[in-house]
Amino acid sequence: MNDIARKSAAGAALLALVGASLPMNLDPAIHNIAVVGAGNALHMTGTERSLVASLGTLCTAATILATGSLGDRFGRKKVMLLGLLVTLAGGVLAALAQNPLVFALGRAVSGVGFAASFGLSFALLRTIASDPEDLARIVAKWLALQTFAIVILCVAGGYLAGISWRAAYLVGPLVGMMALVWCLKVVPEAKDPDAGRFDGLGLVLVALGLVSALYAVSNAASSGWGSTKVMAPLLAGLVLLAAFGVWEWRSANPAFPIRSFTDPELMVGALSGIGFNVGNAVLAIQLSLLWQYVYRYKPIEVSLGQLPFIVACIAAASWAGRLVAKGVSMRLLAPAGLLAMAVALAAMAFAGSATPYGMFIVPLLAAGTGLMLTQAPTANVFVSKPPPALVGAVGSSRTAFGQFGFAFGLALSSSLLYGLFNPTLRQRLEEAGAPPGEQAQAIGILQSYVQTGNTDNFNPDIVHQVIASGTEAYLSSYRATMLIMAALVAVIAVLCLWILPRRTAKA
Repeated sequence: MNDIARKSAAGAALLALVGASLPMNLDPAIHNIAVVGAGNALHMTGTERSLVASLGTLCTAATILATGSLGDRFGRKKVMLLGLLVTLAGGVLAALAQNPLVFALGRAVSGVGFAASFGLSFALLRTIASDPEDLARIVAKWLALQTFAIVILCVAGGYLAGISWRAAYLVGPLVGMMALVWCLKVVPEAKDPDAGRFDGLGLVLVALGLVSALYAVSNAASSGWGSTKVMAPLLAGLVLLAAFGVWEWRSANPAFPIRSFTDPELMVGALSGIGFNVGNAVLAIQLSLLWQYVYRYKPIEVSLGQLPFIVACIAAASWAGRLVAKGVSMRLLAPAGLLAMAVALAAMAFAGSATPYGMFIVPLLAAGTGLMLTQAPTANVFVSKPPPALVGAVGSSRTAFGQFGFAFGLALSSSLLYGLFNPTLRQRLEEAGAPPGEQAQAIGILQSYVQTGNTDNFNPDIVHQVIASGTEAYLSSYRATMLIMAALVAVIAVLCLWILPRRTAKA
């Protein structure tokens, strides 16, 4: 095959693998909107709503390493394509559900499909670009094309979710089916005959450990970090993950090569993956809530407001990929990207009650650039460094680290913000001279104002005072939260810098 034909084949396979990764990437944005309509239509209880909100993520976490390990043994392309079919089955179940049980089953099945299709679409990048420089560019293009496609399809999916929640749950699976047809034609198969036996015990330990830890972290914002609902599953998860680590360290045929993470670059890949997803969660959730609660942005305005971040991600992905291909050190790129995100979060912390949107543009551009400066070299490490027999398992683990980072960032930032908000609001109302009866009404007034903009059912003499005090309290809590989260991301950047030895730097 001549060079032009080889590049053309690699380009076609890259686009197909981008398509295979999209169902999981699209799901959070569409699910967060559509699940409200599904909950109302299927008359879900509060417990059922809470369960289905995170069930897909938990099932992805439970099966992400298992699907990667199966791909290593039986064929990464085969398992990825099976994952796309499972995603379709889950979407159809959810879309046609007539009761909460069937809907929950659809979400669980979808999560398993996402684990196989996303994790192995990433691992298969190594089959279309064996040369290190080409692989670095392919990984960067995969990230950039994903981001571009997500922007377009999430807007379309979000709009559709507002019309029909049932139709919305078919968007990702239909994209996956088109990718499946394309992947069948242009993506080569890959597996390793020396992968060894299937490590069932290790995969059960890590599945239970990840699910327990993620379940605990997801409950922290609503229940508090010290509650039994958080501490019991968190401790159980940590014990199970420790047992998994010991088992894998001593196993002759590990499902996950934990010894490989003594390599500083893989260790930093895992740590920085958690770090940039912490920052990403704060941007995705806390900034959008600020825009809605304080500035009264409509959902479409929030989506459009994030465009500088998305544009920076797309542009910086190619740039970062070229830097990696040229041999620029991960020791330079990963900490620099995390520090850029930390600075962006700190800059956004100083928003006031009437801050114009233009103030957010530069920090959003810096955050998007920082995200890709971190993600491009670390993604490249996860797909280039593993031994051939474990590319699927190690590549899939990148998703597990990212999911934990996003869940942790969301839970910690929400816990900080709302933990600070209530006492700060009471203090502001006391300073304004509000009597205890008016203070008791404050939360109800603010909830009505945030959710509907309607405060007609409350005494107009205190509404203005409560909203003014609530805005000040929210901004104060938001500011402290953003600065703390920025400091956390900066600490992770410093740890990455410390772990990576200077000798890995290249001129």
